[in-house]
Amino acid sequence: MAKKAQNTPLTPEEVTELFSQLDDSGVLDPASPRKRNPRPVDPLSGDDPSGSKVDNAISRVAMAVLIGVLLLVLGMQVWYGVSRRLNTANLSDTVNGQTVSLALEGGVEWGNGFTQFPRDFTVDEADERSGIVEVSVVDTDSANELELFSNSQIQAAALATNALLNDNINQVVYNVSARLDADGNITCDYLFGQLPAQGDEREIFTFIWTKYHSGDSANIDWELRIIGMDEDIAGRIQQQVNSVSSLIETPGIDQDDLDAERLERELERGLQGSERYLGGGPEKRLEDVLSSAE
Repeated sequence: MAKKAQNTPLTPEEVTELFSQLDDSGVLDPASPRKRNPRPVDPLSGDDPSGSKVDNAISRVAMAVLIGVLLLVLGMQVWYGVSRRLNTANLSDTVNGQTVSLALEGGVEWGNGFTQFPRDFTVDEADERSGIVEVSVVDTDSANELELFSNSQIQAAALATNALLNDNINQVVYNVSARLDADGNITCDYLFGQLPAQGDEREIFTFIWTKYHSGDSANIDWELRIIGMDEDIAGRIQQQVNSVSSLIETPGIDQDDLDAERLERELERGLQGSERYLGGGPEKRLEDVLSSAE
C-alpha cells in the first residue's frame, strides 16, 4: 500500500474521499467519522477546500485599513491648509498676541506656498493701537551667517507683508538670534532636531519694516532697515557670498571701472528711440547724445 502511495497517483475518487475528511478549519482528523455524502473537491481550484473565507476577510480588512489611512492623511492635509490660511487671514484682519503667535506657529502665506518660522519665538508686542508688531526668534536651522541672513530676510518679509496689509499696523520688527559656539560660529540642529544647537544665544540682526502713507499722495511706501549687524558678521556674510559666487567675481575692480560701466549703460539708454519698439533705423546720433550730456 505504501508502494502504491509513492508511485501511483491518487484517483479522483480517492482525492474526493481524502478531502471529504477535512473539517471547517482545513485539518484532517483521521479519528473523525467519514462523511456519508462527501462534496466533490477540485484539487487544482484556487478555492479553499475547507470552505474557509479567511483570505477574503483579510483582504477586506486590509483594503478598509488602506482606505482609512488615505482618508486620514487627506483630511489632515485639508485641515492643515485651511488652518494656515485662517491664521494668515486673522493676521491681516486682526493683530494681537494670539493671531501673531498662531501665524508664527503655522506659517504665513507667501507666494505660492507658506513661509515657516523658527520654533523658538517670542511675541514682544502686537498692538493695533500703537501700530507695531515686534517678534523675536532664535534660528537653529541655519548653519552659517549667509543662511541665517537669507532665511531671516524671507521670514521677515513674509511676516511684514501680511501684517502691514492691516490698516492699523505701520511697523513690523523682526529680531533674529542664533546660538554661537566658543569660536563665534553659528551652530544648528542635527538629525531632524534630535541634536539641538549648542552655544550661547546672541542677537545677530533686526529687520524693521515701516509703512508710510502720506495724505498728499496716493502712494504707500514700505521701507526696510537692517540694524545690529556688526562688521564681523557682515564680513563673514560677504566672504560666504564670494565663496559661492566666485565664478562671477571680477578681481581687481575699482570705482573707476564702476563709473565707466555706469556711463556706458546711460549712453546706451540715451541712444535708444522709438525704433526699439517699432523697428527701423536709429532716431538719435551719438553726437547729439554726447552734446546733451555735456
